[in-house]
Amino acid sequence: MSSSASTTDEGEVLPESEIEEPARQEAEDEKKDTPRDEVPHGESEEMNSLASTVSSSQDSQDSSDGTIHALLPKVNCPEKIVICLDMSKEMTSRHVSSRDGSKFSPLQLTKRVIEIFVKTKSRMDRRHQFALLVLHDTPTLVTDFTNDPDVFCEDLRAQEDTEECQTTFNVAQLLQEIIQLAPLPEIEEVELIPPPYIVRVLLLYGRSHCLPAAPEDSQQMLSELLLSPHLFLDALYVHEPPADDNQSIEIFNAICDLDRKCLSYVYEVATNVTMFHNHMAKLLAHPLQRPAQSDTYYRLQSNEDVA
Repeated sequence: MSSSASTTDEGEVLPESEIEEPARQEAEDEKKDTPRDEVPHGESEEMNSLASTVSSSQDSQDSSDGTIHALLPKVNCPEKIVICLDMSKEMTSRHVSSRDGSKFSPLQLTKRVIEIFVKTKSRMDRRHQFALLVLHDTPTLVTDFTNDPDVFCEDLRAQEDTEECQTTFNVAQLLQEIIQLAPLPEIEEVELIPPPYIVRVLLLYGRSHCLPAAPEDSQQMLSELLLSPHLFLDALYVHEPPADDNQSIEIFNAICDLDRKCLSYVYEVATNVTMFHNHMAKLLAHPLQRPAQSDTYYRLQSNEDVA
């Protein structure tokens, strides 16, 4: 399969232009009016219940957790990025509509923005490596670490089979698998010595009825991993609009609670095609060189605004 196409249903090819053109059109339309479905955190009444949990989760953390991380060398060291793609049935059970009426499943859009992310990140620094895990009830390694984006993207496009999953997902098991795949650097003076690499987990979670959780006997291990200075966990939560018959808000809260160092970037998207692309673009920044998510600002300011 060529790199310029992605798949829809079995045997049907979706050209890049069918996704990119609606996304570009939406970006132009956003300059004229606010999207009805969804905008970035803090700007949509519909999504306020999800967005507010980012800041509340971060504010609830002990500030001492992040002290040593603020002193880490701000170097552009290589990243070992483990992309965790949800392959539950929910990723294909609904469709997202663009402004021109085109419909895509969350899985189609998620795979497309992952491909853009990997190819762009690789152009920024060829030392970065990427691994692919797919998530059913348990994680499965599809692609071991590679710095060849074409190899990675070929394996990514081949992922089509989704499965019905349980009502909880074991986050501790996922992190254990990742640490076995990419052991963390062992450095004594982490404030002074740049690491040879960092490990970044990029979680693309698409379940609105399945809570990410960890068994009680693995909580200590989970906390130790999440507080490691060289492990970062970012997430893009792809969900159904919050309703009484789903757990979108509770799941988003649970993902935010994984940010023990207040250094994660956590985004969510429900129905807006442009936001899929925008949020993944925000994740391109190096975890050792980017500000805290609460300090980011992505709009240009006029001279009058600055004054």
